[in-house]
Amino acid sequence: MRTAAFRMATPLRLRLSTTAIVNHSQQTRGISSNDVFKFSESAASTDLPPLPTPPAPGLSVDDLVASGESVLEELGLWSWYKPSSYFRWGLESMHVHLDLPWWVTIVAATLTLRALLIGVPVMSQKLVAKQSMYRKEMNEFRDRIDEARKENNQLLQQQILLEQRDFLKSKDIRLGRQFLVMAANGAVFATQFFAIKKMVAVNYPGLSTGGTLWFTDLTATDPYYALPFISAATMALVTKVGIEMGTTADQMPPVMRAFMSYGLPVVIFGVSSQFATGLCVYWTASNAISLIYAAAFKVDGIRKIFGIPPVVPPPPSIAQKSAFSQVLKSYKDNKSIPPSMADLRQRDATSFKKAGRGKPIT
Repeated sequence: MRTAAFRMATPLRLRLSTTAIVNHSQQTRGISSNDVFKFSESAASTDLPPLPTPPAPGLSVDDLVASGESVLEELGLWSWYKPSSYFRWGLESMHVHLDLPWWVTIVAATLTLRALLIGVPVMSQKLVAKQSMYRKEMNEFRDRIDEARKENNQLLQQQILLEQRDFLKSKDIRLGRQFLVMAANGAVFATQFFAIKKMVAVNYPGLSTGGTLWFTDLTATDPYYALPFISAATMALVTKVGIEMGTTADQMPPVMRAFMSYGLPVVIFGVSSQFATGLCVYWTASNAISLIYAAAFKVDGIRKIFGIPPVVPPPPSIAQKSAFSQVLKSYKDNKSIPPSMADLRQRDATSFKKAGRGKPIT
């Protein structure tokens, strides 16, 4: 009864489509993956290899440090083409194998590298000694150049410079060697400085507690400014004895001598006061080693071993002149120099341009 009622209530078109769907479902069957790909999941599951075992977790930086392993690569402190990387490797090896505190490690590594490069201060002392032998002639050339500059005679200045060049060449005094000494010392300083600076920047394990006395944290600045002051004071002494630059303070021009004796220590104090104490420890140690070299090279026996000739002391009259007085005298002399013809022509041309661009006089 219900079927007959349903047929009578349902439209003819809907009944025909429903009957077709039922007949089509009775005539089809499900398609498996084996019918399409000829693949059986149960058979293939037995052929799969077992899952690989995940690797064991690596050691942390602290665990590597505790086990005595190098952590330079983990901290990004190693590059085979950078000299500073090899100095960091030396610092790390000394600290690990010799069991030294970090501040002692920095001093010991600096002393070792400076001892290996002892040829640089030896060359510097040879230049100082050779220039001291001809200090009188060099001062005469300087005075003649000053007189020619006071007269504003540029041709005479060029002639005196050529004479000075020939004299230096005849005495085998090459100023290029002096620049070579300064460049070598600068390269050694930069290598150690940037090596320690990068270790401080990444907070290498142990540096924060590797200091002593009032600077226990080598990654922090000195709160008492003691190490920056020591660095500046020792640098002033190093400049005075001329162990790093191939010339002493009395052999420098007045302006340069005033800056190296007074200006440079002030600059170093201001800069180093912003550095971490680890860098100040290195800077102080390097200056102290330079002063030790300067004291050692005053011994005649040591000078003979390295073939360094004796240094001729300057005359008392020259030694007593201060750098500031000579700079002031040079400034006054330059102010009194009469203008040259080229300067006068330039002034006239400038005045003529200003007069032409000015407002007309009414």
